[in-house]
Amino acid sequence: MLRSLTLALLMAAPALVIADDKKPETKPDKTEKPEAKGDKSDKPGTKPEVKPEKGDKAPKFDASKLLGDWKLSEGTKAGEKSGPDLGKDIVTITKDKMSLKAGGMDFEFSYKLDDSKDPVAIDMEITLPEGLKGSKAPGIVKVDGDKFTLCYSPMSGTRPTKFESTKENGFFLFVHTKAAKADKPDVKPVEKPADKPKEKPAEKKADKSEK
Repeated sequence: MLRSLTLALLMAAPALVIADDKKPETKPDKTEKPEAKGDKSDKPGTKPEVKPEKGDKAPKFDASKLLGDWKLSEGTKAGEKSGPDLGKDIVTITKDKMSLKAGGMDFEFSYKLDDSKDPVAIDMEITLPEGLKGSKAPGIVKVDGDKFTLCYSPMSGTRPTKFESTKENGFFLFVHTKAAKADKPDVKPVEKPADKPKEKPAEKKADKSEK
């Protein structure tokens, strides 16, 4: 009996092994979370976006702030302060011309700005009066609120690099403030001759009755 049982177990063993080999492979659970996608910038061949940093550069010079009427408030010529009558002079600036009346004379300058320089460069050339026409003066300018500062070499020499006038450098330095309407010279309108009074029709009838 025991021998028969042992033989039966030996015959069943290969079948069990074959059955184990035929078991299907266990598939991964579909509920597993997919791997987190990385940043698009991590993909090969793509460069991450780099935002430019805010620089500390000064804003570009606004030439339109020069336009208008300016009153001379301070002046220094080769280190010497200008006289008390300086405040009576008014400088008028358009987009390509400066005009000034000083000492009973009219002066006009054409000018060009170069805002790529620091300080902003200005090149002026006299167009009036005729005796000084063609004279040039290199300088620098700045506008701070309602104040306009001009420093230049009156003898077509070296352009100033800072707003300073000394006996040694010979530069002219002028500070202007926005001119109020009261500061501008009064221009009196040309008076038209008075019209002669017309004779009234009633007066004409009275004259006829007297004849």
